[in-house]
Amino acid sequence: MKLPERLRFTDLLPIAWQNGGGVTREVARQKGDGESPGWRVSVAELEREGPFSIIAGVRRHFTVIGEHPVTLVLPDQRAVLAPRESYLFDGETAVNCLLPEGPSRALNLMYNSANWQASVRWLTSGESLRQAPSAETLILAVDGQAWLAGEPPLLLKSGDVWRWPSADDELATESCHIMTFETLPATRLIRIDLFPRA
Repeated sequence: MKLPERLRFTDLLPIAWQNGGGVTREVARQKGDGESPGWRVSVAELEREGPFSIIAGVRRHFTVIGEHPVTLVLPDQRAVLAPRESYLFDGETAVNCLLPEGPSRALNLMYNSANWQASVRWLTSGESLRQAPSAETLILAVDGQAWLAGEPPLLLKSGDVWRWPSADDELATESCHIMTFETLPATRLIRIDLFPRA
């Protein structure tokens, strides 16, 4: 497993939503597909209640990473999400976002499920990192700091991202490429893996 690219939160440009309900910072997307990437990862600042944009043809994995809960109102149900909880829905679904305790933040993963499958999970300090074959892997520091074990340490501050582009099978499975990381107390890291469908 090679050293990752480090993406700094301060370098991610905020883009205002069309409905004025907040801003989004794009972390990464599939390259080479112009305006319609196969997948896209972004961090959204949820500043006001209101509807989400309709985006046909994608699967959306929504995870609350802010301090306050978020309620998603769908045509047939209501999802009440505490911090660190996730919800999956189709991009063409009409969804209204409520902020019962004030502004929050969310990690948004959107992907074309016909061509991609995805995994999102929280990590614990000291956990071994192994990249899955052919996967694109991103790790976001939601709070606190983390660093890869070994020299030189590669520091990840709150809001920053480690990104491993997809690797070939040999590099991804060799034990010598397994990494571990350490964190400060109360650090929270979330990992995203994106796998192309055969």
